[in-house]
Amino acid sequence: MKFRCERDDLLEAVQFATRAISNRATLPVLSGLRIEAGDTGEVRLAATDLELTIEASFKAGVDEPGRAIVPGRLFGEMARNLGAGQVSLMAGDGEVEIGSGRGQFRVKSLATDDYPALPLEDAGADGVSVEVDAGALATALSQVVRAASTDESRQVLTGVVWELEADKLTMAATDSYRLAVAEVPIAGGPKEARKVILPSRAIQELVRVLQNAPAAGFSTIVRDNLISFLIQSGEEGGSSGGSAISSRFIEGEFPNYRQLLPEGYKNKLTVDKDDLIEVVRRVGLLAQNNLPVKLQLGNELEISAHTPDVGEGQELLDAEYEGDAFVIAFNPQFLFDGASAIQTDKLVISAGDGLKPAILKGDNDTRFTYLLMPVRLS
Repeated sequence: MKFRCERDDLLEAVQFATRAISNRATLPVLSGLRIEAGDTGEVRLAATDLELTIEASFKAGVDEPGRAIVPGRLFGEMARNLGAGQVSLMAGDGEVEIGSGRGQFRVKSLATDDYPALPLEDAGADGVSVEVDAGALATALSQVVRAASTDESRQVLTGVVWELEADKLTMAATDSYRLAVAEVPIAGGPKEARKVILPSRAIQELVRVLQNAPAAGFSTIVRDNLISFLIQSGEEGGSSGGSAISSRFIEGEFPNYRQLLPEGYKNKLTVDKDDLIEVVRRVGLLAQNNLPVKLQLGNELEISAHTPDVGEGQELLDAEYEGDAFVIAFNPQFLFDGASAIQTDKLVISAGDGLKPAILKGDNDTRFTYLLMPVRLS
């Protein structure tokens, strides 16, 4: 293998692909980064931990097609510290040589035969190609993934469930204290509804790449045991390469979250979303030691917090209210997360009383729902 490329193109691809390398790799070869130069002038980098696979490609001057496996973390640091301009890579005799300016560096390579096959190399695998707007998907996923659990003892709750229908995708996540549900329209979905659970790690990587740079092309392929997202970067039809994220599903049964969503709450408060976020941020500073912020619902919304031996704070907000006045309390971070996920200027809080879960939605927005369990006041 031998090719020439711009340092920035190499660095961008290395930094993206190596995000799939786990610090807890079960096999030594999984700490490696696969570099493959094709005879079409494309260089493709890939890393995997067998659950998550990330690939990135860019155009280069390929003199000799080939493949090499290099230590991922070390090679990433090397690429980051190379000088700007053109660099060259050449593989042979169990090592990879990197040329940059007047410098030459060598790093021992790993056995290519030990590296696992990548999901997209299985050309014969059946799958359903789903059409979905990249921007709409990124927004919905960013809204939902924040509610996923970080408790590995309940692995199904660390993921985001996808319910695929012919023309609609419903996503949900919960950590037992809150629930986020979002819908996006799709085309080409399965004829029979299908439910899969995607790891949050894969979701976060997809959101990151879609939000950082608009995709010129985007496609989703759902297979029996994994999902692949193909992202074409740069201008439509350009030569700047692209990337792919593939993830295996989490095995298990996701809770029936739909039965948790209440209907018909008579108490509804409408408030400016940005104002609520700012007040919760300020007042929440006085809610320490896992204490909640209290919301006094009425024609004015009073938000308050009190931590003994620390201090207290309260602030009023203009609001529109229908229903009976009462107090409800929430974890300030969970409330902040839910309000921040709303995409409209006005936020609607619907609640039954201070003990039942509340619903946060944007006004005139039927595609995203955030359910939040209240904190019981003593």
